[in-house]
Parts: sequence; C-alpha cells; structure tokens
Amino acid sequence: MENNLEIIDAEEKKWARRVHLTTLLTYPMALLPFSFSWEVLGTFVFPFVIWLSRKKTSYSAGQALEAMYLQALLAFGYIGLGNAFSGDRVLFVFSYVFVGFLHLLLLGFGVFRTTIGKPHHYPFSFFPLLFASRSTKENWNSLKKQFSDKVEFNEYKSYIEKFDSFKLSIEKEVRSLTDAGLQVLGNEFLHSLSELRVKLTEDPLSYKKAKQYLNYFPETTAKILNQYNHVSRDLSLAGDNEKRKTELSQLLQEVIKTTEQVRGKLKADETLNLDVEITAMKKNIGFGGY
Repeated sequence: MENNLEIIDAEEKKWARRVHLTTLLTYPMALLPFSFSWEVLGTFVFPFVIWLSRKKTSYSAGQALEAMYLQALLAFGYIGLGNAFSGDRVLFVFSYVFVGFLHLLLLGFGVFRTTIGKPHHYPFSFFPLLFASRSTKENWNSLKKQFSDKVEFNEYKSYIEKFDSFKLSIEKEVRSLTDAGLQVLGNEFLHSLSELRVKLTEDPLSYKKAKQYLNYFPETTAKILNQYNHVSRDLSLAGDNEKRKTELSQLLQEVIKTTEQVRGKLKADETLNLDVEITAMKKNIGFGGY
C-alpha cells in the first residue's frame, strides 16, 4: 500500500489521523471498572470499526491496520510488564510510564506522517501483511465480475499490474530529481496517473480505449526520467544539463496533458481520435531524441 508521492485527499488524511489518535482512548478506558487487560484489548474496537468502514485499498484503511498494531503493542506492553513487575511498586510504575512515553512518541510520528499524507508504518509492523493479499485478491475478484471474457480480464489485469509497476518506478525517479520545478511536474504527473488508475478501476472495460497509452507512456516516461537522473549525475556533461532540464520540463508538461486527455476521453467514445493524438506524440518524443 505504499505510494509515497501519491496525492492523498484531505478526507483520507483526516480519517487516518483520527484512527491513530483512537489509541489514546486506552487511558480514559483504564478508569472504567473492568480488568485493565480487557480495557486495553477493548480499545481495538475503535480502529477496527474505522478499518471496516473504509475502502480496504484506501490510505485510511491501511493506517487503521497500523493503529491496531500499535494498540497490540500497548496491550502486550502494559499487560506483560504489569505482570512482570507486579511485586515491585517502583518498577511497576516506571514500566507503565515507559510504555506510555513510548506510545506517545510512536503516536506522534504516526499523526505527523498522516497529517502530511505520507504512508506510515510502526516498527516491525505485520498487521498490513495479514490483510494485504486477501484484500488484493478480493479486489481482483470484484473486478473480474465485470468481464464476460476471461481472456479480456487477464489482459486488463496484465495492463494494470504493469501500470502499477511503472508508476512505482516513476515515483522513485521523481524522488531523485534535484530540480524543484521538475519535481513539481513529476508529482503532477503522478497525480494524473493516480486519477487515471482510479478511472480504470471504476470502469475496467474502458482500458480497451487506453491500450496505446498504457502500452507506451508509463514505461517510456519512467525510462526518460531514469535517463535524465543518470545523465544529470555525470559532472562531465554539466554543460548540457540546462538544455536537458528544459526538454524534460516540456516533455512532462505534454505527458501530463496527454494523461488528462486520456482520463477525460475514457468517458466518451473517442478512441480513434485519442489513438491518433497518442501516435503523434510518440513520434514527437522520438524526434526529440528520447
């Protein structure tokens, strides 16, 4: 679920932040007249309910799993250390204070990361792994129902998997860009890709209209970015860097424009015109020496 440069909307960030903060309910619940073990374990209910209520592939759902993992650490910490030092009041209090401090420290990082929309994982977190393969399988099964032809579904799945792979490559290359202006354009392109990915999930059969785009642009852009980053690190070619930066800036603007056109035209039956435009742009990229 890690997409460091994917744009996370305000609603997702709000719910992700909330779910981490629910772990603080451990302390008021400790005032209830129940066994402390049950009170700590009972706080699992809050992040679990949020996880159930959110789309399983969403940013907030992934963070809900992380919050449940943090709650598990708290449960083991308080119960384990409480039992271990129950005969020594000083060590008992110290251990509880230590667990509380560790909780607030980890929570602080979680709240900060989700406030800015970054994926957050607590140390040695395994909860997302327990659900990831299952949710991915359920997602594919749901999409498969929209296809009457198995071959067509397998083709769609192949396109999407390659799309996701190249998108990750692009994210990596964008992070390596040293020019702030190019990074802004790179992030804008990633945002367009994310929106296109959502459209291809909402309407899987529309992938047939975007085959040319999916076959060419994600992979080609990833390769061009990689080439630019490689060349820009070569000090012997420093004189050409400004020219290359200008060319890459223009290229990214065109690719962003094309991606937005693809996303918009998937809603209408404009496949032929779209393919003609994409073919023309592929030729322009070739003439530009990429």
